[in-house]
Amino acid sequence: MAPTPGFRRRQRRTGTALLACAVSAAALGLTGCGTSAGSSAEPTVTVWSWRAQDAPVWKTVQDDLAKQGTNVRIQFRAINATSYDSVLQTAMNGGSGPDIYYDRAGEGTEKYAAAGMAAPLDGSVDTSAIGKDALAAAQYRGKTYGVPFAVQSMELFYNKKLLADNGVQVPQTWTQLISAMKTLKSKGVTPMYVMGVQQWLLALQIDAIGASTLDDSTAQAITDKKATYSDPQFVRTLAAFQQLSPYLEKNWQATGSAGNEQETQFALGKTAFIIDGIFDTATIDQVNPSLQYGQILVPSPDGKQPRLDWYIDGDFSLNSHIRSSAESTAAEKVLGFTATKTFGDAFSQVAGEISPIQGVQVPAKYPLSVEAAHWYQTQAVKPVFGIRSPMDNPPVSPSDIKKKSAATTPGIFTAEQNIATPLLNGKLTPQQAAAKIDSQLSWYFGK
Repeated sequence: MAPTPGFRRRQRRTGTALLACAVSAAALGLTGCGTSAGSSAEPTVTVWSWRAQDAPVWKTVQDDLAKQGTNVRIQFRAINATSYDSVLQTAMNGGSGPDIYYDRAGEGTEKYAAAGMAAPLDGSVDTSAIGKDALAAAQYRGKTYGVPFAVQSMELFYNKKLLADNGVQVPQTWTQLISAMKTLKSKGVTPMYVMGVQQWLLALQIDAIGASTLDDSTAQAITDKKATYSDPQFVRTLAAFQQLSPYLEKNWQATGSAGNEQETQFALGKTAFIIDGIFDTATIDQVNPSLQYGQILVPSPDGKQPRLDWYIDGDFSLNSHIRSSAESTAAEKVLGFTATKTFGDAFSQVAGEISPIQGVQVPAKYPLSVEAAHWYQTQAVKPVFGIRSPMDNPPVSPSDIKKKSAATTPGIFTAEQNIATPLLNGKLTPQQAAAKIDSQLSWYFGK
């Protein structure tokens, strides 16, 4: 499976958050973080996640269900993000998996569904409040196997002080962005920071540019196999991405071993721009709470209205092999609750992230997320053409879940990672990069 977007923040938070989880779980009455549930007549529903910061959300779920007359004890366990996938897969293969588990959407959902380890939710969980574009990331062969919980998005972040000190206006067009970076570079300022080691983020940056370059009709044509990634609009996307190369930090190809250099260097005022996910604003604020920065959508290289690149971060899935009928019934009720606006409100209140549930508003205390949520409602690319798109889901079989190695058939997200560095260092032309993507996706286009 491809590396996980939003992963760095989770990874960084996990160490401290696990401790926080233990403390908060005890304070909130949860039995999570791997502790024993203790004796209780209430059915216990186990929930596994890589997001330790979500522990308070599950306390809210437990309390709200109790108010509705459903008494259930939720045992939340946070597992280090770096090992979560392997721990979950081993447990599921051995029949000792949790009742409910956080699932990487798209390919992650499909492999458990194909193996019969995830229960279809159609008829038992009302997902009508979730938009069909978001829900598609949790579906397999026409059935729904998960409840999406967060929408992530990509933006262009800028340092207000660095721009002002160097007489540079916030760019509104691609031409202005290139001109601004040229000016900054001439004055000894690093215009843009990337992490060559973290190719998954480079792939997301390609998608962020593409969201403002591809028309919906072109994205749909690619999805419908009536066009490929050699379409002129996607080649233009790759060309624009390549244009960034002269303005990146020195030795960018070796940057990223810690996994957080991009956002930390931005937070410390070492670069004027980064193309990053809304998920990294928490880290930026933590590193430098006084940093004055803003965000815009990545300008279109063709002068079109810029649009938001987005994807479903993950979903909640139900284990299909829960042995206790009482536990199974309780788990279904818990999962059903996660598809309600009440849950979405609680999630956004705690996480400050965009819920895919219609009607949920991001709290005002997260102003950048509020702005991103507005763009998601008004300027989002549809359909998505990169990560979590149909082109990102290589064929799976029931036996895939038994494999310890990653799938060898790449989806579009992996294919983009494979061409990102050669494109930036000039070893591939945009046309050659597009052709290599099409070649890696022959399983989809049938060519």
